[in-house]
Amino acid sequence: MGRCRHTSWLRLWKGQSELGLEITDRPQRLLEDFQNPDSDRGGLLLLIGNRSKRAAFTKLRIQNGTLGQRGNGEVHLFASSFKSREAIRFLIADADIPRHGRLPLACRTPSCHNVAGERFSAMANPKSASELSDKLFHKSLFPFADVVCLFVADVGGIEASIRRLASWLDLGRSSTAPVRPRLFFILNKEEEKYAQTCLREFKSSIDKSTLEDVFQSVSILAVPSQSFKIGRQRKRSRTRCWDVLRHEVLRSLEASRQIRKRSGYLFSIRHLAAFLHHGATLAAQASAMPFDFIKISRLDRGTAPDLSVHLANFLNQFRSLATLKQIAIPLIASSLLLDHYPPGMHSFNPCDVFNVLYIDACWQASRHLTHMNRGSLLPSEMVELIKDSMVTHYAEVQTSGSSVVDWHRLQLSHSHSFLSRASSDETCLCCIRRRPQYTLHCGHAICQTCVKAFHHQGGNDPDSDPWVVQPDACQICRASIQNLSIRLIPDTARIRVLSIDGGGIRGSAPIAFLKAIQDEIGIPNYQVQRHFDVKFGTSSGALSVISLDVLGWSVDDCMCYFKSFAERAFQCPVPIALRMLSKVPVVSEVARFLYFVYIMVVDGKYSADGLERLLQETCGPDRTLTDCSASTEMGTHIGVTLTNAHNGKATDYDILPLEVGHGRVRLWEIYFKSRRIGDLGAFQDGGLAFNNPASIALREVAALYPNAPEPSMVVSLGTGSSSSDDDEASGNHSWWGDKFPFRLSRALWRQANSQVAWKQLLGHRIPSSRTQYFRFDVDFGGKEPHLDAVDQMDAVGQSAHKAIKGSPTLRRLARCLRAELFFFELDASHPPQFANSCFTCVGHVMCRLRAGTTQYQEFMRQLHETSAALRVGNQKYGFTTEDIGENFSQRVRFVVPNVKDSFEITLVGDDDDCRHISGSPFTLEWLVQSQGLDAWFGTGDHRKRKTSSGYMRLDVKRRRL
Repeated sequence: MGRCRHTSWLRLWKGQSELGLEITDRPQRLLEDFQNPDSDRGGLLLLIGNRSKRAAFTKLRIQNGTLGQRGNGEVHLFASSFKSREAIRFLIADADIPRHGRLPLACRTPSCHNVAGERFSAMANPKSASELSDKLFHKSLFPFADVVCLFVADVGGIEASIRRLASWLDLGRSSTAPVRPRLFFILNKEEEKYAQTCLREFKSSIDKSTLEDVFQSVSILAVPSQSFKIGRQRKRSRTRCWDVLRHEVLRSLEASRQIRKRSGYLFSIRHLAAFLHHGATLAAQASAMPFDFIKISRLDRGTAPDLSVHLANFLNQFRSLATLKQIAIPLIASSLLLDHYPPGMHSFNPCDVFNVLYIDACWQASRHLTHMNRGSLLPSEMVELIKDSMVTHYAEVQTSGSSVVDWHRLQLSHSHSFLSRASSDETCLCCIRRRPQYTLHCGHAICQTCVKAFHHQGGNDPDSDPWVVQPDACQICRASIQNLSIRLIPDTARIRVLSIDGGGIRGSAPIAFLKAIQDEIGIPNYQVQRHFDVKFGTSSGALSVISLDVLGWSVDDCMCYFKSFAERAFQCPVPIALRMLSKVPVVSEVARFLYFVYIMVVDGKYSADGLERLLQETCGPDRTLTDCSASTEMGTHIGVTLTNAHNGKATDYDILPLEVGHGRVRLWEIYFKSRRIGDLGAFQDGGLAFNNPASIALREVAALYPNAPEPSMVVSLGTGSSSSDDDEASGNHSWWGDKFPFRLSRALWRQANSQVAWKQLLGHRIPSSRTQYFRFDVDFGGKEPHLDAVDQMDAVGQSAHKAIKGSPTLRRLARCLRAELFFFELDASHPPQFANSCFTCVGHVMCRLRAGTTQYQEFMRQLHETSAALRVGNQKYGFTTEDIGENFSQRVRFVVPNVKDSFEITLVGDDDDCRHISGSPFTLEWLVQSQGLDAWFGTGDHRKRKTSSGYMRLDVKRRRL
């Protein structure tokens, strides 16, 4: 296929009642014209005009020779250089100002360019085509231009040109950068004197600062009028005039280049292309804010909204002014460098970066410091110290040539003696910007981003699992770490949620369900809990989640422990006197009432002393949910619901914070009678408010993965209910059952009913949701077993096994979980290419299981023997015997018409049953964002760019500033 020669970038259009802008991927295509777009630097020359501009272009001896055809209201973009200075390349934007107010009505964009559209908002809707061009130049071109050449004859004369200049000045500053373009009025030599007079009068009528806000300078350059006549013989004097113009443009480009270099705004071609793309998308917005290069570079990863809180948490670790200055301030400054300068970020001046992104957060954090911590420092002085330290650190990083990650690691090691004594459950002391997720063996808690940034994924072995990180040391205190693996979720995989209800001894039902699911999946030695990423449990369900994930037990071990747990938990120490009275027929009712009073006095039917000892023996006296455990190696997150004993609210991520100094909630503290946990308050069994924690689990998924799509599936396991409850709800009860106390009792009980909660969850689904919901429960038919009926545990488990075994829902879930073991990634070295009105994409389908394990080998053998295959569109890819011995990676190639159209990748069984792999159906837009392939200014975890130099940005919608 021949290379596309179209240069069109922007195109204004007019409908019956609206105005719009078409934006092609031309800036990204220009990367192919440069040998190294990441290091090559170039300016932008903007040419505004028509006929005389085309003639002048030839005379200027620009490398391209002639300008191509350009329609009305179009802006073309291409790379070029002067023939005398071929080594100095720059971009040229070819534009004009519609003089007659005519704009095209229909799109004529070639099929070889990806096109995005923007409509001008009602507030930004210009009254004329020339005003529309003014706004387009102001937002999409002036912020990046070094030199602007306005060809006066093509605009309508010097008066019309000055009117355009006045309109540009009325729009104000085009960017926050200290660099302004130089504006040249190019006109015939015969008109120079009059034009100088008009321009001088205009300058005297306005403030000097008004002009300097928009342009570095405005001047007139005259050329011979005869030179515009094509085919006329050039004479030596006229040639010298053109040489003057060419020299002046080249000199101005170089002068602007030097200003940009000194101020930190000399961009690589890749970054310039990205900024041009963003400038075009902002053109139709009503906002009059100048283009902010630093903020635009952080659109994909904004600063932490709670940064000031984390900075204050860190600063409050220090008790003297000396340690504050020697340790805290340098570490914060280094942390801010770590936040803003990942690989791929432009080298902005750190002083500008601090003023734009961090000054407010640092000010807020300084204000919240106690006088003892701050000493005699005022907040303004603290902010200045952090800013100066950041500038110093930046200069030292530039001098040393080390990466920002290595530099921050060095700063942490210098302070490890102090940091080894510091701790925080609210703030990661490694980056000082996020909430921690993993508590290491040394006691320090770090966030997942620091795990990715400071530790190599997959180790040094190319065959190792790329989604497993094995830290060798704590970055905070340098303590050695042995035998710790942290599994991460693949970027393009969707979350799988498991929710387990509470129910006393009926908790054996969910365990039986899990056993049946594991058997139906049929992968030997692969525990069922590994198929889920987020798990939530209430009461007995929480115990199951902890046993399966924190302790890493099998389903069979979990069931055995659950029986032992129930036998010891439900031992009722009834006083001997009450036990004797209960046997006397006449006073048995009195004994029952006295027993109720006894329960009220001792605050619970069962003693928690023995239970607490059992939990401490099993889980450990100091183990918490954030400690590294089997769940860390499995890559899962778990949650336990509690109920506030004071107001009855279900506690979740927001209601049960771990403030500084409160310590971590230990596992054994979350069971039985209400218990006060530190200063957080008194809490009791979560089943009193949310016996079915599925809705809370979904909210937690949104908090853990704010940028991820909705979960692929939610599996809810119930502990049984009775159909007789529905009869009671429908009114089948005695007349006294309608009295107020009984109506209130039924209403309160229904609030915690798991089936009701599940129906409410399904009722709130949005129609476009792709999440699959599965619910397994037991219908006891008659009376439900009591929550403490230990002797009925086996019967409950058998009923659950009978209810689920062989059901179509179980078969469908198992096949979905098997398919979810596969995920898809685009090949970063072969980015999507747009041609013939569609994207050609290359990627790989991979498996979460790894070669060399019995689970993987058996899984691949099963797929091969059953003739299973992966289906991508009309293509099928089968499994071979070679797949059994090596890590699975199936290369696939396909086309999609645009970035928002979805496509499916499914696992097809022997009966032609199709199930989506993880993340499917996909869109190209989501894949590019999830893999960070369009992160031209770096990613938060400091991953290095893997894309080829010609990677195209996919016109993905970004959040507005």
